Amino acid sequence: METEIPVRDIMTRPVITADADMDILSAAKRMGSANVGSLIIVSADMITGILTERDLVRKVVAQGVDPRNLRVRDVMSSPVTTIEPDASLRDAAALMLRVGVKRLPVIHKGKLVGIITDTDLISGSSLGLNDILSDLLEMHRESIHFEQPRGAVSGICEVCGQLSDNLENVNGELLCWSCRDGNR
Repeated sequence: METEIPVRDIMTRPVITADADMDILSAAKRMGSANVGSLIIVSADMITGILTERDLVRKVVAQGVDPRNLRVRDVMSSPVTTIEPDASLRDAAALMLRVGVKRLPVIHKGKLVGIITDTDLISGSSLGLNDILSDLLEMHRESIHFEQPRGAVSGICEVCGQLSDNLENVNGELLCWSCRDGNR
């Protein structure tokens, strides 16, 4: 039986946003105080980008750049893939996997109304989303077993179950970076 729960039923709102001119240190502090892994960057009520923890690590910390001297526009990812609130959770999961993202801003009539994450999809399993989670795992398994992955691949970590675009084979299991660090 196919579950057709709409995105609007589990999306997070309000969405924590920022301006592209904000300095990276202030943006990181906003993310920390709101306990979120990303900020949606808006200008004149239009989404212009997304700033994620991954962006901060790869483009600021790993490069040794002073976050006070960078603006969000210099680090954010753009363009941003979005979804409508009436789309099904199955559609959201498939889109995340296809595009390789962990977060989808939810847009209704051109306006930001929420955000849905891979974690939201997993926590939504108590709403009867077992079919969706099974499909996500099956899509991941198909990509693993029928293709011989070389280097990093996208999918679901076989240890923690989180969606990742940087899985690597460790002792026959595809693991995200945090599980690889714990297993080495």
